[in-house]
Amino acid sequence: MENLEVLYGKIAEAIKNVDFGRLWEGFEPLKFAVYNDTECFFDGKYVEKTADFCANTAIKYDGDVIAIWHVQDELDTATFASKIIHEMFHAFQEKQGWTCFPNEKEAPFKYVYNEENLTIKLYENKLLIKLLAGFDRKVYDDLLECRKYRSDKFPYEFAYECATEAIEGSANYVEWQVLKQLDEKKADELEADMRDFVVQPKFFFPIRIAGYYTGVLMINAMVQAGDFYHGIANRPVCRHIVDSMDPVPFANPKSMQDKEAVSEAVNTYTKETKKIVDTALTNNEVVLEGPLVLGSVNIGDARFYNGFLTSRFFVMYLVDGEPKVINGNFVVKMKDANTIDKIYKWI
Repeated sequence: MENLEVLYGKIAEAIKNVDFGRLWEGFEPLKFAVYNDTECFFDGKYVEKTADFCANTAIKYDGDVIAIWHVQDELDTATFASKIIHEMFHAFQEKQGWTCFPNEKEAPFKYVYNEENLTIKLYENKLLIKLLAGFDRKVYDDLLECRKYRSDKFPYEFAYECATEAIEGSANYVEWQVLKQLDEKKADELEADMRDFVVQPKFFFPIRIAGYYTGVLMINAMVQAGDFYHGIANRPVCRHIVDSMDPVPFANPKSMQDKEAVSEAVNTYTKETKKIVDTALTNNEVVLEGPLVLGSVNIGDARFYNGFLTSRFFVMYLVDGEPKVINGNFVVKMKDANTIDKIYKWI
């Protein structure tokens, strides 16, 4: 794999070729860093790799908010640039004062994988794919009615989904637009992935990942409908529209046609998560014992079962307010949403 300085230079050169004005109103290039397990290259030079450099995200560093990327896999330059700009957009969100960030620490504990909610959501996704091919007002209205029904019946789940769509979906939308400028073939591949992925029941597990694609597709639909806003007051997902709609008393019967497939997917996910936890407890390889303050887990695909969180790649915890990181895959026994009891190695 290329050294970080060479990789950084290639990404920076590709970013220079992106017209940010076509991505999102007011969005401009921001500083970024690439790092690996031992080194970090930021703003044209190697810097000390601190505990702040964890995962792919945006962090406060050197008096600013910057994008960071953990280099683990070989990616083509256009894809790398699109992903760095994705993380830049998260920095942009924070600098602009976006207020719709989901509470990721509580979500694994509170989000319920309800079969009715997810079955209707699957139907919505099929409508989003139709709208990707071309706008149809009846399809769009059906989509909004389904979302209004779920908003009223499953308020926590719907609110979390919308928040994820607003934060991650918008960043992924920007990533898609970057690829359209740098590599149309890669943009088409991403679109094909969305078409295939969102109509599969297994797509909802974990639900946070779903928002990366449904957010893109919802923004696309709203752009077509003339309902899209870049401004801070009006988020680029449907929440402000849905909240203004009259109640929808019942679900569209067509939206419940995949209930059996969704039910099977929910059961499979639950069994898989239970097996991960049970295996870790059986092996009983305790890495750390609490009580410890939870900083974060890998929220991208964290699972929750019976008081246990799973986290791939790392767990961050706090000691006197300072972040500490252990690397690897873990099952975390929680006392509550903020307090770690024990951390087990996940083999």
